[in-house]
Amino acid sequence: MAQSRTFLMRCLTRWRLTTSSQAFTDSALLIVSELVTNAVLHAPPPPQHRGNRQIWLALHMQPTALICSITDPSPTPPHTPTHDLWAETGRGIHLVTALATNWGWTPTPPPGKTVWARLALAG
Repeated sequence: MAQSRTFLMRCLTRWRLTTSSQAFTDSALLIVSELVTNAVLHAPPPPQHRGNRQIWLALHMQPTALICSITDPSPTPPHTPTHDLWAETGRGIHLVTALATNWGWTPTPPPGKTVWARLALAG
């Protein structure tokens, strides 16, 4: 997860977005952390593709938003678990929903998916 946060901060710095708003930077860091964590913990590849454990993070800069996308080898769609106040896990997608302008996912071949979140630029 540290590598994904470092990559994000390098991109935000290169795109001169770290000075726009601390809230934007914090939201982007949390979104990337949650999406990568979900991919690592909940997206094992199907049995016939066990050797493919790669997870890819892509960042796309648009004029009004930053798109964070994570591609993993599991075809299983993300889901928002029912809210359990005492659970130690299960809040990742809820956090992404709260911080992102919108989010979604799409299947990607060979079996896998890309989960993305759009974060509006401050200003």
